[in-house]
Amino acid sequence: MKRFKWKLERVLDIKRQRERALRHALFMLAQEIAQVQEAILERRTRLRMVLEELAGRSLADRIAEQAVFMQFAGVEETAIRRLQARRHELDQTRAETQQRFLEVRAACKMLVRLREEAYRAYLREVGGREQALLDESAHVAYARRQADVVHAV
Repeated sequence: MKRFKWKLERVLDIKRQRERALRHALFMLAQEIAQVQEAILERRTRLRMVLEELAGRSLADRIAEQAVFMQFAGVEETAIRRLQARRHELDQTRAETQQRFLEVRAACKMLVRLREEAYRAYLREVGGREQALLDESAHVAYARRQADVVHAV
């Protein structure tokens, strides 16, 4: 009996590889988004801490250091805006990658369903052939018995 061989097996394998690659890409994007978000929070925390420290000083010391803080805050805010822009880009990339992942996953599910249907059809075909062989064997055995009965008489 011949083995089950499906013509689209290679396509399914390639789709599964693509699904794994996209899942990995989504994981890497999530990690990068988390790193960017952590950097944003770290910079904001640093600004808050320096501002609290500055607020705790005396007025004479605070006025002198306030100009330096304002420059520092401007630089940090620029960096935070760049990080937020990067986060936005990563979110868009993740959304696009997730959409592609869902499309590939749906294609894989459809191909698996088609493969299962083809396998069931193969099993029906093999079962039909086996039944035909059994029927033929039974007919031959019956014919032999009848021939033996006719020759015996």
